[in-house]
Amino acid sequence: MKKISLLVLFAALALGCSSHQQVKYVFYFIGDGMGVNQVMGTEQYNKATGNGPEVINFTQFPVRNFITTVSGNSLVTDSAAGGTALASGVKTYNSAIGVDLDGNPVSCLTEWAHAAGYGTGIITSVGINHATPASFVAHTSVRKNYEDISTQLISAPVDFAAGAGFIMDKGSERSPEYYEKMAADAGISLFKGPDFSGVEDVDGRVICLSGKPQQDLPYAIDREEDDTQLSDFVKAGIAYLEKHFGKKGFFVMIEGGKIDWACHGTDAASAFQELTDMAYSVDLALEFLSRHPKETLILITADHETGGLMLGAGKYEIHPERLAYQKGSTPVLTEEFREEFFPEDEPFKAPSWDDVKEFFADNLGLWDKVEVSSKEEADLKDVYDKTFGKGGNRNLSSENLYSVNYKIVDEAVKCLDRAAGYRFSFGSHSGSPVGLYVTGAGHEAFREVRDNAEIAPTIAKLAGYQK
Repeated sequence: MKKISLLVLFAALALGCSSHQQVKYVFYFIGDGMGVNQVMGTEQYNKATGNGPEVINFTQFPVRNFITTVSGNSLVTDSAAGGTALASGVKTYNSAIGVDLDGNPVSCLTEWAHAAGYGTGIITSVGINHATPASFVAHTSVRKNYEDISTQLISAPVDFAAGAGFIMDKGSERSPEYYEKMAADAGISLFKGPDFSGVEDVDGRVICLSGKPQQDLPYAIDREEDDTQLSDFVKAGIAYLEKHFGKKGFFVMIEGGKIDWACHGTDAASAFQELTDMAYSVDLALEFLSRHPKETLILITADHETGGLMLGAGKYEIHPERLAYQKGSTPVLTEEFREEFFPEDEPFKAPSWDDVKEFFADNLGLWDKVEVSSKEEADLKDVYDKTFGKGGNRNLSSENLYSVNYKIVDEAVKCLDRAAGYRFSFGSHSGSPVGLYVTGAGHEAFREVRDNAEIAPTIAKLAGYQK
């Protein structure tokens, strides 16, 4: 199990408070969907289960603020408008990438840094052309113009880019390989993970991809040994940018994208493990800070909160240890449920209620390790009847923004969440403030920052970027 080094953390924090010179190195972390309750819930979960550090590293940074996230046309932002504000300091309407309210392109941190001679990077755990990374490389009125964003990424002033893969437009006749070839034809070197050895020795621009045909990295809770993870991208990015731009400096944005996905899926254990996974990448930035204490700035924030996560689901108590019994994310448990009860090339035979209960006992601890109330069981049995009973719908599903799952699996995960004391108000974004956590050179400048649009101009001023 990974452990975040307290020695590295406290040394970096102490050095990060030293006298300020012009910032040369900027690490800008965005936990997509990461509200304050997600951070607190992760610490509770880790303390109870041993999954990760009991104290998330960035909660100890000297600057810890709340910031607002409203978009230009709504009190509740989406990731496109939120990402644009974080990247450029300009408010825009929901779904817009890198344009203002009138649809005019606006410049952003990667462009400012490049113009000033700095190295630039964008890293994400989801599609390399998804909304948040797109906000740092593209200008388009609709975030789902994925292929247009891919083309803009390839020509953008970004030296190092990393993500799971290229997302295609709905109904596109092209494949991700089309854009990989376009990148190669543009002189960009492509690496596929999880091993990115030698990336720092490449001359010219680099794109790192996951190495598997996927548009997002697997959830940390589902990860297999040969899967690429966010920290693999971050290690490669630091090695490359330090080798090529160590003298001048660099700017890199790093997104923990699937915190948001798990919260859209109202899956607490998966969300908490995703947040911990991003914290391991923050640890890599802290190690860099310990080597360059007077010139490195590290910021962690979110584009918005997702799910309206509540800590405490009815009773005055929380039992995070119960989430330890969850063996996979809701989508992976859905796939395992399909394989168990809908095997291919075999005649369908409806499973008994006891068979289904045994599946959830094995994979979620329900009934076996976690008590299920009579009402909760009745509610789950009702979904079972609607799925497998006479006239039932064997494909009865629950759909969220990023996955379609069997409804009975989705409801069972929610049942475990409630038993542990966690409840999502809904499966979408909220207008709640989010945290801003800052350490390193110039961190004092962020003490009075209160809105997401104030961050980019403050970074630019500290680093001396040309707008």
